[in-house]
Amino acid sequence: MKSLFDAWKVKIPNYSSNHKELFDSLSKKGGAEGDKKLSLGKHFSNNYELYIFAFFLGLSEDELTPIQKDEKKINFSHHIQYWGSKRNHSSFGRKDFSKLQKYMFIALVSKTDIDVIALDKGELEENDVVSQLIVTMESYTNGGLNLIRDKVSDNPNYFLNSTSFLDMMLK
Repeated sequence: MKSLFDAWKVKIPNYSSNHKELFDSLSKKGGAEGDKKLSLGKHFSNNYELYIFAFFLGLSEDELTPIQKDEKKINFSHHIQYWGSKRNHSSFGRKDFSKLQKYMFIALVSKTDIDVIALDKGELEENDVVSQLIVTMESYTNGGLNLIRDKVSDNPNYFLNSTSFLDMMLK
């Protein structure tokens, strides 16, 4: 049996199609750095960076909003283990996101009702636990994306301020 972390990090999370416009307007799918990112008017170099921010925003605001069964989900198309990989990023001075992935995992384990004793005894399938972790992750991310969308709805220019994302986290 792999570690639970290893089983989780090979998954690809989803997000609600209601938030596709946020990803299109705030981040660059496939990456953009430096001047290219700025010229495109993007705040995040990659979609997973917005996803991570939304997750931690939802977590910090305790905004757990499951994606409804009737909502269309968009497959994120990028395994968690590759988020922020050093491959292709070392020339930009970027560090890998492996510690950030571990922090996310720890938060998910603490916020998901898992019977670890049953898992250890083999009474609970590892895949079922990983599925629960992914649902919790998608729910906090969805909650964070809702908060971001609300800011844009209230003030379309809110994110023109260079500290707006930090302000959201610190409020």
